[in-house]
Amino acid sequence: MNKIQVYLSLLVSALTFAACSQTDDLNSLSGKTGFLVSLTDPVTVTVSRATPQELGAAAENFQIKITRSATGEVVYDGGYTSDVIHAEAGFYELAAVCGENPALALDAPYYEGKVSAKEIKTNQVTAVSIPCKVANSLLSVKYNEEKKKFSDVYSNWYVEVKVESDTVHIQDTTKSAYFRAGSSFEVYFHAVKSGETEEKSIQIEGISTSLQAAEHLILTLSPEPDRYEIPLTVTKAEIKQVTVSETLPETWLPKPKLEAEGFTDNQLSFAETETPTAVIKLNTASALQDMKLKFHFEDEQFTSLNGDKTYVLSDEADKKAVEDALGITLPAVGSESASLDLSPLVARMQTNAGTTTANTIEVDVQANGRWSSEDESANRVYTLNCSRPEFSVTVNPNNIWSKEFTIDEATVTMGNAETIKANLKYQYRESGTEAWTDCDNLLVQFAEHPTNKTYQVRGFYRKGIASEPVDIELETPMQLPNSNMEEWSTSKGEEFTVSDSWFTKKTYYYFYPYTANLSDNWWDTNNLRSQDGNIILGMGHPVCFAPCVSYSETIKHGDNRSALIYTSGHGGGYTSTGEVIYEEGAFAGSLFIGSYSWSDGTETINQGHAFSVRPSAFTFYYRYYPKNTDTFKAYIELKNGDEVIASGTFIPTESSEDSDWRQATVAIDYVETPKTATSVFVQFLSTTKTEFTKNDFDRKKSISFPVMGDWNAHIGSMLYIDDISLVYDK
Repeated sequence: MNKIQVYLSLLVSALTFAACSQTDDLNSLSGKTGFLVSLTDPVTVTVSRATPQELGAAAENFQIKITRSATGEVVYDGGYTSDVIHAEAGFYELAAVCGENPALALDAPYYEGKVSAKEIKTNQVTAVSIPCKVANSLLSVKYNEEKKKFSDVYSNWYVEVKVESDTVHIQDTTKSAYFRAGSSFEVYFHAVKSGETEEKSIQIEGISTSLQAAEHLILTLSPEPDRYEIPLTVTKAEIKQVTVSETLPETWLPKPKLEAEGFTDNQLSFAETETPTAVIKLNTASALQDMKLKFHFEDEQFTSLNGDKTYVLSDEADKKAVEDALGITLPAVGSESASLDLSPLVARMQTNAGTTTANTIEVDVQANGRWSSEDESANRVYTLNCSRPEFSVTVNPNNIWSKEFTIDEATVTMGNAETIKANLKYQYRESGTEAWTDCDNLLVQFAEHPTNKTYQVRGFYRKGIASEPVDIELETPMQLPNSNMEEWSTSKGEEFTVSDSWFTKKTYYYFYPYTANLSDNWWDTNNLRSQDGNIILGMGHPVCFAPCVSYSETIKHGDNRSALIYTSGHGGGYTSTGEVIYEEGAFAGSLFIGSYSWSDGTETINQGHAFSVRPSAFTFYYRYYPKNTDTFKAYIELKNGDEVIASGTFIPTESSEDSDWRQATVAIDYVETPKTATSVFVQFLSTTKTEFTKNDFDRKKSISFPVMGDWNAHIGSMLYIDDISLVYDK
């Protein structure tokens, strides 16, 4: 028997010509008289066997004979046809045969089938199925080597089958002996023991020696050392019913056919690092006998295989060269169901420095003595098109500071994201330069503030494969205007007569922490509140018009001036006098970034100024003269729109008079993922108190203001501020 694995269902579809469409055919044959014949295998088996769908040649090997039942007249005797076989109305006997039914031969199945008393009516085509069975018997051999290999016991061996004077030799398991049903036969085992030269034989007895039609005797033999002169035992002898599909002669089988999985029109396009399925199925009706491969690679890794050379699977050197170079496993000669899995190769393939590579593989497969190249119209060339992977990097503006920036992890749009990210380098360079610098990680930090603020970043996979550069710009550190407190301006208020001296006149002034006539003022004070005494100018008390925020030219840290802020015990709409303090109207003096208004006893503070940099700390110098055990407060806040992104507060830990300047450093704490800044707010308060008593003030304290001269005012704690600085460590 030929050990050809075929799906029974597919075989039946081949033998039953157009069986699935017979109903349609009959409908289209109106007016004709005759038979429409199909052939079937009536034996059902549970083990399916494989055959190509194109196995139409099987039916063509059958001879059809149609005889009129009444007269014995033969109306048709010829090869199987899918056309209508014309005959007159009446009853007929139909027979189908294939093969010669020899007395004994190797791989020579004989088939026959009969249908009796089949009627045809006038102007009607009758569909008839002829069930065809294997009509002779067969014997095949299996060798069981579980305990001992035959090659360890014998140097040569075979099985002889005899039917009368005819003999055949079965030397391997791919052949079967066929003989007429009911024939008597004998079986002999011939062998040369290892180390000897004489061939010896024994008759295999104890088996059935007469088989009926379609009976298949399968002998399983095992070597048994030291048992007999020819050490052999029949491990198993079983008889099975054989089907048409199991006995098809190899000459009927089609040429191998290639079927690609993952390809479209024999093309597979993918990005470098992708791992799509790339399998060429070798559809063979029998075991794989050989395969030929030719290559043309544009991928520089594999060009050593290029050229006119054809690599042959049965040549061990060729097979090893291909497997080593491509990293694939070729199927073995003799495989019953073989395929060429190119997926490991695809996973390794690359572009040439980003340029797409087209890589072709020509495949030719041999099975059942035929090559797939017999079909000249078949496309046996498979192309692997490897294109560059596509990925991009970005830098979130929120992650760009003045001395560092953080690159976002790459986004991969084509390619294997895991592979690319694992091998990707992140790089940066100054705009206008050529050289790229690798980042140790996604964070890029500079030791000093770079002079050049513009940079480009990219992802770099390997030579020639990089993402498009992305432009970024570092934040530019800036200081607050008038941070040295040198810029002040004043405007003249009104002149009034001092209440206790009709001949003494005074003029008060307004103090502004910026140069006069600026269009964009950053700093402001709450002086309007301290200078609102709600009194008649003709009976004025100088204490009512003293500014709680001004500058000093005598107590200063650097340059010529510092800011003076004191806690006010006057103003706020209360008619304070030299003798009277209204603690209800007392408040902290305030110097801050923003704008201020005072109207009808209500103050409005618009906090902050547009600002686009994010400092890491805030420093200033101060001298503080607390009243009792008072403390002052410095506060900084950055926002993005209305959202606070960072803040910092400084309140001294001890309350004592400072005879010298001290420096305060305020760490600015940002939220976990801070956005960019859109505004900054800084405020100095002369006290942290919000409620007061008369003991919190020195009543009618003498003070000398620039421009205004000597003055008396109700003054609490006094705070001098100078040389403010924003620190940029990030």
